[in-house]
Amino acid sequence: MQLLHMSPIARSVDGREMPLMSLVAETLRYIASKALEKLREQIGKVVPAKIRWVLTVPALWSEEHKLFMRKAAVSAGIIDNPSSSNLLLCLEPEGASIQCREDAETSVRSQMEKGSVVMVLDCGGGTVDITVHKLQCEPSERFLCQELLPSSGGCEWGSKYVDRYFEEFLHDFLGESLFEIYKENALARLDILRDFEIIKRKFKGGKDEKAMIKLSYLGEHLTTSKLSQLVEAHNSAAPPEYALKLKGSSNIELPSSLMASFFVPLFENIKTKVEQLVQQAEAKGERIRFIFMVGGFSESPFLKSEIIRKFENASVQILVPRRPQISVIRGACLYGLNPRSISSRIAKKTYGINTLTTFDPERHPVDKKVVIEGEDFCEDVFDAFVRKGDSIGAEEVHTKTYCPVRSRQTVMRIIFYATDKRDVDFVDEPSVYQLGELCIDIGKPGQQVEDKTVKVTLLFGSTHIYASATNKDGSEIKNCDFKFDVSS
Repeated sequence: MQLLHMSPIARSVDGREMPLMSLVAETLRYIASKALEKLREQIGKVVPAKIRWVLTVPALWSEEHKLFMRKAAVSAGIIDNPSSSNLLLCLEPEGASIQCREDAETSVRSQMEKGSVVMVLDCGGGTVDITVHKLQCEPSERFLCQELLPSSGGCEWGSKYVDRYFEEFLHDFLGESLFEIYKENALARLDILRDFEIIKRKFKGGKDEKAMIKLSYLGEHLTTSKLSQLVEAHNSAAPPEYALKLKGSSNIELPSSLMASFFVPLFENIKTKVEQLVQQAEAKGERIRFIFMVGGFSESPFLKSEIIRKFENASVQILVPRRPQISVIRGACLYGLNPRSISSRIAKKTYGINTLTTFDPERHPVDKKVVIEGEDFCEDVFDAFVRKGDSIGAEEVHTKTYCPVRSRQTVMRIIFYATDKRDVDFVDEPSVYQLGELCIDIGKPGQQVEDKTVKVTLLFGSTHIYASATNKDGSEIKNCDFKFDVSS
């Protein structure tokens, strides 16, 4: 949750705090050390510089989130710089897409012919990521696909939000004072949520299903008589289908309707988004033939039944791998062996930079006119590299050449912008926001402007944005730093 919202401090259930970067870096350090230990056991000497590490990230994450993970990998000692080629980021549903096809039963794989459209519904604890891929390979060939629609989903649709709705019920049921005791007693809270997790995993949504919640963990703070009063108060205010039953001295029985209500808001979001993507694929003249459900939340029989009921028909198969919770991990390993397996991706936004161009009175507003060293320029021009909805090859590079407007400049600051619109003219339009900036050392004050020409190259078709710069003679500029705006 803290990483999703980029909170600088991570807080545990019992209130302890730690810098988020330190927490993630130390976690990665521990996992990496265990991986290296296992490798040494199996193959002997290991050369760390020859290891390609793969980190999985949600497809919905911003460039800032991805850079955070690369910096955490540096702090963990896994790589020596954020741009190291020894680290790949794998978008979680893309990894799952590779695994689902590669490990599919023979009867299923034989149907996954070239041109087939596959949706992967990656339902995890926090996010639900959805990708739609078109296969570019026959069943017997090495996996290759292109992204048909930009990855999408919801950042707060995962199974942990079932827990949140359950705790909202507990808040209403227990009342403010008792709920505060529940929150402050970390062990009791973890025990109750652990029990609820078991119930949640088994719940099918049947009318006659019941869920037993054990509240004895709260000890003397919740006596039998007090619990009886709470049940009576709840039942007098709630609709009949949400009525509770007191079981024993410290348990309550939740009816199926109440239990289902913790899932329904998430299911509605997921089903609506899947339906939108099905329609978008059809608008492109494509029909989705397979929907693979992966991730821990996909083990929920209730979620599976809802997706099957809504979307399965004679032309669409809903499939769940034997171990959906490891689909992303195995797929990420396969991606690490063949990063070119995703041949192209769809640009989620229009990306460009803020630049000056020669002022044209027929095209440019007067208030954008500036005079620099005797020449008329138009400022704040949005110079687009790629546009939203474009299909971008995984290794497709976009290069543009820029030169400073003042000869005394020693640093060129190129600001990158993004917008959800396909076409914009200026960077100060309402829909445009700053994505980050590239700071480039362009030489000494005495050099001619022409000698300070910079060629900027960006790669948008990978799992995250790469940027580099070269000077006039073609050599790479080492003192070049790409920073993402924290507010993006």
